[in-house]
Amino acid sequence: MSVQSTLERQERAPDPAGRTGGKSATRTFRGDIEGLRAVAVIVVIFDHLLGWPSGGFIGVDIFFVISGFLITSLLLKEHARTGRVSLVDFYRRRIRRILPVSLLVLVVTVAIGYLLLPGARALGTLWDGVYSALFVANWHFAFVGTDYLQATNAISPLQHYWSLAVEEQFYFVWPFLLIVIFALAGRRTLSARALIATVAVTTGVITLAFLAWSFFETSTSPAIAYFSTGARAWELGIGALLAAAAPGLAKLPALLRPLLAWFGLALIVASLLLISRDSPFPAPWGMLPVAGAALVIAAGIGQPEQRLLFPLTNPVSRYVGKISYSLYLWHFPVVILLATVFATDSPVYLPLALVLMVALSVFSFHFVEDPIRHSLWLETAQTRKRERMRRPTTTRRPGITPAQAWIGALVVVTLVIVSVSFIALKGGTSSAPQADPAPVADLGVQPPAEPATLLATRQTEITAALAATAWPATTPAFDALGDSSGAPEWVDDNCLSVSEKNAVGCLYGDPAATKTAVLLGDSMAISYMPAIRAALEPLGYNVQSLTMFSCPAVNISVAPKNASDASAATCDDHHAWVYAEVARLSPDLVIMSSLAGSIVRLASGNEGAAALTEWQTATAETITALQGATDHVAVLSPPPASTPFAECKTLTSAPADCTYSPSSLYQKVVATEQGAIEQFGDFAQYVNVVPWLCVDNSCPAVIDNTPVFFDGQHFVREASTQLGPLLAEALFPPAT
Repeated sequence: MSVQSTLERQERAPDPAGRTGGKSATRTFRGDIEGLRAVAVIVVIFDHLLGWPSGGFIGVDIFFVISGFLITSLLLKEHARTGRVSLVDFYRRRIRRILPVSLLVLVVTVAIGYLLLPGARALGTLWDGVYSALFVANWHFAFVGTDYLQATNAISPLQHYWSLAVEEQFYFVWPFLLIVIFALAGRRTLSARALIATVAVTTGVITLAFLAWSFFETSTSPAIAYFSTGARAWELGIGALLAAAAPGLAKLPALLRPLLAWFGLALIVASLLLISRDSPFPAPWGMLPVAGAALVIAAGIGQPEQRLLFPLTNPVSRYVGKISYSLYLWHFPVVILLATVFATDSPVYLPLALVLMVALSVFSFHFVEDPIRHSLWLETAQTRKRERMRRPTTTRRPGITPAQAWIGALVVVTLVIVSVSFIALKGGTSSAPQADPAPVADLGVQPPAEPATLLATRQTEITAALAATAWPATTPAFDALGDSSGAPEWVDDNCLSVSEKNAVGCLYGDPAATKTAVLLGDSMAISYMPAIRAALEPLGYNVQSLTMFSCPAVNISVAPKNASDASAATCDDHHAWVYAEVARLSPDLVIMSSLAGSIVRLASGNEGAAALTEWQTATAETITALQGATDHVAVLSPPPASTPFAECKTLTSAPADCTYSPSSLYQKVVATEQGAIEQFGDFAQYVNVVPWLCVDNSCPAVIDNTPVFFDGQHFVREASTQLGPLLAEALFPPAT
């Protein structure tokens, strides 16, 4: 999170008297603001590292208010001193302040990513770095975060750069707006006091407009609103409004100031405890931490120091606040990348993460960020000469030159990459083939005396996988796992969302086959398609996909899964079309499957037992509606969700670290679906796939040297194909 070095150490020199019509917003150094920055960065780190407190992410909102206040104060101060705002000087300062450390962190993160992460994820991190360097990371992550294929993928180690992008986009526009305001007001030859009042009123109107947009976008596209510059600009605008209103706020009674500051802190603490990831954000809940930060800042305007605000003004808080920009940039790559080496529940992970992020931040602040920020880099020769004359020799900042700072940055990059390379070589990379699991005979598992059924063979393979102590060489390789690893009918043929327009292209097998099967459901259903085709096409079937993105097979209304889930709004229409299409096709077999998670987003709002009852009723009604249109209905249970490989497979992990079990909710959903189907006798059957994936409720992430899921819940195409014989045996059991 960037703030112009707490207003370039908050410009210790006072403004020329009377030029602003009142006291400057930044007349003296603001230790309380540095302490507030410390609070903001600490709660963000706690949120990312510990998942606590629930509202820890509001630290970003505090940073936005601080940044809006300090940057606008700089611009107002410059106009008061010179009668103009130099965009060239403004952006020179921003570049010196922002780019050196942000680029350093980007380079190190991308380089380490290529050493530690699977190939697809490493490439994704590189592209994240490109978007971050161009200050458009917020829009990039808004798109990725609302892309269904990306919904369950591991988090990018550069995702936190979205907030930096929001700030810089705001400051690409805000100085121009101030210049326009000054120009229009200047035509009326206003006094200095009237000019500042005009700026304050105009800023207030703009801020209210952005707040209104934030309410609208949060209610209509919440996932996009979180990253949206338009939905966040009001938070920076509040800070800007404080800067414009500084002359009036400087007159606050001294006795009132501590009360305002402590009340502001109380609002921030309340935000941490009351706000969660389910809260509508950034509006209206973002107003709570923003108001708290604004009160703390307002309470100190015109005061040399807030003496009764020790939590913010003590030396430790002030130092943490001083290095908070570096600390913010480093903490998230450390949190994410270190988890690829050590499990997050390892006793080593937490202390090592804290040590690394603090050490890197302290080094980059003192050897890169601070020296370059106070240098004359990017200044013209004339400006350099004038600046040297302005600064007496005794007051020039001693220490490191910009060249030495860049060398220091290169040293950091080199040391970190060499260290991680050593760890990778010692621990083995995620792509290196390792020993195959021990043979079944070595595990004490004896082959059955009689010819084994396919299920018995599968259970033996699962048992072997559960006992494995080393990662096998897999097909596909771990490094190759990604969005393209899903069912080809989904990824290659775009047959996840089927309608009248593309249904013909989503028919698989021989079109002239004498038997037809129809597949209904969402992404879980299409994930089964390789298994279904492997089971049915050899038996003379063709298979028609009638699936729809985020739309369960059962005739039930659901709420949007995320901001881009437009299919939820059309799900009811899709159901009507599907059942009419099934009646038209009169298939021999209808196969259905839905993600278990759909039960937590019912449009009715039902939860718990009520949701299960609604799901069971809808399942029974759906099968009833299919009677007369088909000969048989088979409902495939969804697989139990697992932890994605990108999160559980590290340089030091073993296969057991990625073992998972069916959740309590999952088991309730399976029991509910089974209960709904029992009443239909031979017409409908329930195929529980848990025995195909688990033994005694323990489920390995790799079976028969094949990864099961590419994202924690959707089958790898090879794993789905392997289930084909099992599905055929379940649908058409051999005669006894």
